[in-house]
Amino acid sequence: MSLLVTGSIGIDTVETPFGKRDDIIGGSAIYFSYAASYFTPVRLVGVVGDDCPKQLLDVFEGRDVDTTGLEMRKGSKTFRWHGSYVKDMNEAQTVEVDLNVLAERAPKIPERFLDSKYIFLANTHPALQQEMLCCLTAPKLIVADTMNLWIQTEQAELRKLLKSIHGLVLNDGEARLLTGKKNLIDAARE
Repeated sequence: MSLLVTGSIGIDTVETPFGKRDDIIGGSAIYFSYAASYFTPVRLVGVVGDDCPKQLLDVFEGRDVDTTGLEMRKGSKTFRWHGSYVKDMNEAQTVEVDLNVLAERAPKIPERFLDSKYIFLANTHPALQQEMLCCLTAPKLIVADTMNLWIQTEQAELRKLLKSIHGLVLNDGEARLLTGKKNLIDAARE
């Protein structure tokens, strides 16, 4: 079984009560792929700019992550996210976001990845998540991740995506934001 993972790959600035880190490897596709590689082979699809640090790829050395689908675009800048967890370590507050390469066209899924049965749409713009589904031949399970930024700014696109997937990963704050329900059981039923 191979798991296709696509989504944001970026350079982050993160603030927590314990300090601030600038220009660190970020993006949920990176972290999800690394974790999933402990259990199954991963096929990573994503896009970065030519400013992306080399150590981004080094993180997968020795892991069962096929990076054939990772595209580096010359003349483009990598997605950047600046987030703060100062108020609550369970909820990111977006301070600044620069879509950069994510505002361009979606990455191309390599032909040999098109038969992937298990798909994880890591956090990125919901329209890009939807676009990545169009080429897949017969997925059995599609799960997506999102965050408060997309719920607040792209809710119509996100709701359109929800019709095409089997599961959605949210924290409690995102579930409440998406559904308008205070009770998490009610939010889950929504």
